[in-house]
Amino acid sequence: MSAKDCGKFMKRKLRYAGHVMRGSSGPLLQLSLEKKIEGKRGQGRPRRNWMDDVKEWSGSTSYGDTKRKAENREECRDMVANLRTEDGT
Repeated sequence: MSAKDCGKFMKRKLRYAGHVMRGSSGPLLQLSLEKKIEGKRGQGRPRRNWMDDVKEWSGSTSYGDTKRKAENREECRDMVANLRTEDGT
């Protein structure tokens, strides 16, 4: 995957995360992001989950910070527009 494609993927993921966190897509997706799904996982290293990427790319330290940024549409748009990939593009 090229850096250009990677950047597009990251922007789409962040844009969609903002959409879900604002509650525009319904409560079920929001519950899944907030990890309120019951069940047990197997042993081993925890998987890197969806929100780990979103928190890292948004520069937030917690889910709450990320959600507050997403609720402000202008701040969310700016965050997506200014997103940089690892190689600086």
